[in-house]
Amino acid sequence: MHVVCVGRSSDYYRFFDSKTSRKIKAQLHQHLDQALSPTVMGLFEDRYIVMVFVKDTPWTQEQLIDQQQKVQRALPNQKVVEDKLLPFDYSIASMSFSDVDISKGKSYLFKKMAYCVKKSLKSLNGLYSYRDSDYQRSLRKRQIIQDLSHDIRLGGDSFDLCYQPIYHSTDTAKVEIWEILLRWQRSEYGGPGEFMPLVATKPHLHYSLTMMILQKVIDFALESKQSLPNISINISNTDLMMIDFCDDVMVATERVPELRSKIIFEVVEYSEMLSQKHAKDNIANLKQAGFRFAIDDFGCGYSNINLLSEKHFDFIKIDKSIIRTCDHDIVASETLKFMLTLSESIDVGLVIEGVETEEHLALLPKKSNVFLQGFLLSKPIKLPSFSSAAESAKPSAICCGGVTSRGE
Repeated sequence: MHVVCVGRSSDYYRFFDSKTSRKIKAQLHQHLDQALSPTVMGLFEDRYIVMVFVKDTPWTQEQLIDQQQKVQRALPNQKVVEDKLLPFDYSIASMSFSDVDISKGKSYLFKKMAYCVKKSLKSLNGLYSYRDSDYQRSLRKRQIIQDLSHDIRLGGDSFDLCYQPIYHSTDTAKVEIWEILLRWQRSEYGGPGEFMPLVATKPHLHYSLTMMILQKVIDFALESKQSLPNISINISNTDLMMIDFCDDVMVATERVPELRSKIIFEVVEYSEMLSQKHAKDNIANLKQAGFRFAIDDFGCGYSNINLLSEKHFDFIKIDKSIIRTCDHDIVASETLKFMLTLSESIDVGLVIEGVETEEHLALLPKKSNVFLQGFLLSKPIKLPSFSSAAESAKPSAICCGGVTSRGE
């Protein structure tokens, strides 16, 4: 089966009315019928031309793709419509199916073909041929999103928080910051490395997750009998873009206003989004209330020194790839030296991630504004260990499998 979407782009529908559109598709229908001789052919939802080719032996993927290309070549790239030569574009979704598939019902086939059409519309060349592995991954992603939404709505009991200590470079027995990490108890979905990238594509879901993490931190702070260190919470750029972010954070921390000066919001550097008015206003208002901000993974992807000139950020976190390669990569080595000098000059803290060996530790200076984080110093620790960890020089706990709340 091949489903041809006529007018893949929205521009197609600006050129003529629905009556003319139907006429064009009728012409294409006739042309394809003569050129390719499909077993069955029809028009679906007044937009899609459906062609079915039947043979007695199973179609191979190679045969399917070969026939798809024949369909593509048979479609005109332009047509004269009402005395005007207009461009035409298409998407072609192709899949093979058997008598067994047909026996499962129209709904079964329709769902797969709808997925196929969606993929073809999003592809660069407008072509997609069905692969069951792709479809199963899509179903899994959808189920993960549904279960995440469900568990977040229930208040977060299905999630555990961990933390990884961040130490002062002048005294690696002194814990300065706890970076909050997240673990989902539904282990069948793997770790945050699998589900957090999906959450990142759903801004409102990510926002709900961020507020849930913040609330769990606040609940712990209310129950804790000891003074807590600084607490770092990862947020997304889309969180900062939410108009109500500042108000929601302020309301959430009303019961523990003293926690505001301890919370550091980590945001991955992306200057275009961080320069938007809502993001800048949220940062400014929250800083006025005592919260602090860190640029995470600096030196990876969207590095922009201009972000530092606005003085919104109290910490810079150097991406772990820098320390891992600075002993043999001149660019990484010079980047580290530059950031050490710059952070000191503009009076911001510099957190160096990825300290995993004694050699890494030996490369780093002991300065008042430099902080260290990595498996050499401590693995992630489950949240209930917080109270005892505060007095521990170097906590030795088993990694709970959690990673940063954005899914590193």
